[in-house]
Amino acid sequence: MDISFETVEGRFNYRVAGLLIHDDKLLIMKDEDQSYYYVPGGRVMLNETSEDAVKREIREELSIEVNVKRLLWVNENFFVEATLQEKFHEICFFYLVELKNDEFISRGNEFTVNENGKIHTYYWKYLEELKDINLYPLFLKERITELPMSVDHVVETK
Repeated sequence: MDISFETVEGRFNYRVAGLLIHDDKLLIMKDEDQSYYYVPGGRVMLNETSEDAVKREIREELSIEVNVKRLLWVNENFFVEATLQEKFHEICFFYLVELKNDEFISRGNEFTVNENGKIHTYYWKYLEELKDINLYPLFLKERITELPMSVDHVVETK
């Protein structure tokens, strides 16, 4: 069971995200019906650690195995999702992850994955390009070029 629930005041989400950086590029994704980009990841399940969740989500979305290097950010995010116009209170753990092998890179700088009928397009974007892209959460645009050495707590309200 995913740790996500709806209330009369909005939705609470417990999420993880994996930052995969290769050759000064970050892997980001976009869904076919959305106007914004985000990094791979998903909801944590009940009785699952956040580290196990990020590995599972990337395996499910991309069919690859990753190693978790370290936790970078804990993000409290308060926003209204653009497509559904649903109010969110989200807690997300952002992990720096690395590929177990480089075979994945051969998919190219842009590729599409069908995950159970949901179409995701993935892009490798140079870190410097990210500030000009509609990427959420917004703090990533500013902080992706200087990763913290210890866990940083970031609160965003929109």
